[in-house]
Amino acid sequence: MKTVLMVALSLALGYAAQAQGNLQFNQVLYLSSNTDNQTQWTVPAGKVWKMESVGVASSSLNVYVNNALAFIYAGAYSNSGTSGYYRNADASPIWLPAGSVLGHACSCGNRWFSILEFNVVP
Repeated sequence: MKTVLMVALSLALGYAAQAQGNLQFNQVLYLSSNTDNQTQWTVPAGKVWKMESVGVASSSLNVYVNNALAFIYAGAYSNSGTSGYYRNADASPIWLPAGSVLGHACSCGNRWFSILEFNVVP
């Protein structure tokens, strides 16, 4: 009886674990903007985005997820007058599920997001 119960529990957990779907790489996205107003992008249905890095030409950048401030990125000004973002080894990527809205706001130069897009495969 104990063995039957363990097998049934294992099968139930196995099906539950697969219910989330698998991720299949789709494409690399380079989202950029150089306007002074807020720009937004929405993760399409059936997709997941993995935000790998963020950059801004100057100043600082407010990054929003679903219209809530997620983080503020401050550009690293150098003596040459340029700045950029070099991802730290300990920085975690940000995962955005389908329907999430990625936005930013700043009155600065060019800003960009490097994103990996995955298909959610059942």
